[in-house]
Amino acid sequence: MKKEEIREMIQKYRMELATRNGREGVLVAGPKRLNQKQVELVRENRDAFIAELKAMKAEEEAKEVAEWEALKTGETKITVHYHDGEYLSGYTVHGKAAKLLEKLGLAKWVSGWGYLIEDKLIEALGEEFTYPQAVEYFRLAEEEKARKKAEKEAALQEKFDEAKATGKPVIIRKYTVPCEDPREECNMDIVTEYAMPDGSIKRTQHHTW
Repeated sequence: MKKEEIREMIQKYRMELATRNGREGVLVAGPKRLNQKQVELVRENRDAFIAELKAMKAEEEAKEVAEWEALKTGETKITVHYHDGEYLSGYTVHGKAAKLLEKLGLAKWVSGWGYLIEDKLIEALGEEFTYPQAVEYFRLAEEEKARKKAEKEAALQEKFDEAKATGKPVIIRKYTVPCEDPREECNMDIVTEYAMPDGSIKRTQHHTW
């Protein structure tokens, strides 16, 4: 049999490699079945079918590797699409691109919906971009996050240093919360956090009227 004929039968009847009792063979996954003449044909050319199945598997694996590489290098662009759902709407992406963005934390799986892309990424890069661009976006975002965290920690440390130097509490921040006492005629309380001279944090809560 010619190689083209073998490949045509493999694809038409969804043939797969199989092993039984340590011996390689050919499995017809269907749904179409072979007639008796075709069964005999496969038996007579068993080694050729096995060799072609292995070759097709190797080609598929090589194609898979090439597709991943093309995405990672930016040769293949990532294209996102807006999905207007009943309960959730947003930009989504599929396949290998979704997996790559998920590892960066730029896409998350939503059950029953798909992979959701954060809006900030679309605002920065648009609806078509490369993976290296996404990596750079992630790097810059992480640097900005780290910078803000360091600034916040430094500002807090300054307040503790001031409290320790003066021996007096220093206000860290004020914020409102719902009134915790149903007996009081107020809608919200004011919470104040203080940096204390001993390095602890003190919180006070007062009602508003």
